[in-house]
Amino acid sequence: MNKVEQRYVDFFEEHLEEISEKWITRLHKLVNEHEATDTAVIDDSKLKKEIEAFCSDFVRQMIFLESNQRDVMQWASRIVEIFEHHTFSLQQSVASLTYLRQILWDIMVEFSREKSENIDAAQLAEWGSYMNKSFDLLLHKVTVYTNQLNEEKMKAQETRISELSVPIIPLSKSVGVLPLIGTIDTYRASLIQRRGVEKSAELKLSHLVVDLSGVPIMDTMVANEIFQLMKILELSGIETIVTGIRPEIAQTTVNLGIDFDKVKTFAHLHQAIHEIL
Repeated sequence: MNKVEQRYVDFFEEHLEEISEKWITRLHKLVNEHEATDTAVIDDSKLKKEIEAFCSDFVRQMIFLESNQRDVMQWASRIVEIFEHHTFSLQQSVASLTYLRQILWDIMVEFSREKSENIDAAQLAEWGSYMNKSFDLLLHKVTVYTNQLNEEKMKAQETRISELSVPIIPLSKSVGVLPLIGTIDTYRASLIQRRGVEKSAELKLSHLVVDLSGVPIMDTMVANEIFQLMKILELSGIETIVTGIRPEIAQTTVNLGIDFDKVKTFAHLHQAIHEIL
C-alpha cells in the first residue's frame, strides 16, 4: 500500500462512524419498507461495531489488492454470519451490500475532492475498479454461501421431521411403541422401515409395538414395507406386535397375501402393553 492509499485508508477510518450510521439507516429502511422480509431484528449497538470492523478490514485488504479472489470467501462468510445473526434474508443482504458499495464509492470521491493534489482521475478509477471487482465477487460468494447454509438448514429440518415421523417411545428398557399417525406414502413407509430398525437396535429393544390405529388407509406397497420391518426385526431378535389394525388395512394385507399368523395382533394398544408388561 503506497502513501496515497494509506492516506485514503486513514480518511476512510475517520468516516467509519458516518458509514455505519448510513448503512444501518438503510437496513432499517429495507425492513420498514418491506423491500425484503420484515422479520429482521436489528441490534444497532452490536451491528454498528460489526459493520465498522468489517468495513475497515474490507477497505484495507480488498480494495487495494488486485489479486483478492482468494480472500473473498472469508469476507463472504463473515458478512453472512453478521446478517444471519441479525436475521436478514438473502435479498436484504444483497440489497444492503449494493448500498454499501455506493457509500464506499462516495467516500472515495469525497477523498479525491479534498485531497485532489494527491490523487488523479486514473488512480480513482483504478481504486473503483478494484472495489467493484471485490464487491462483485463478494455478492456472488454471499449468495452461494447463504444458499449452502439454507440447504444445510433444510437438510437438518428434514432429518428432524424424519425422526418425528418415526417416533419410537420406550416404555421400559426393552419395550418400545411405534405409534404411526396419518397417511403413509411410499417414502415415509421406507423411512419407517429404516428408522424403525435403527432405533430399535439403538434402544436395545426386545419388543416393539407398532400401533396403526392412527393410520386411515394403507396401500399394498406401504403394507409390504411395514411387513418387511417386522421380518427384519424378527431376524434381529426383536418381537413385533401390531395393534389398531383397521378393517380396510386388514383387507389390504389379506389381498397382498401377507401372513400375520406369526405376528401378535391386538385391537388396542393398551391390550398389547398389558400383555408384555
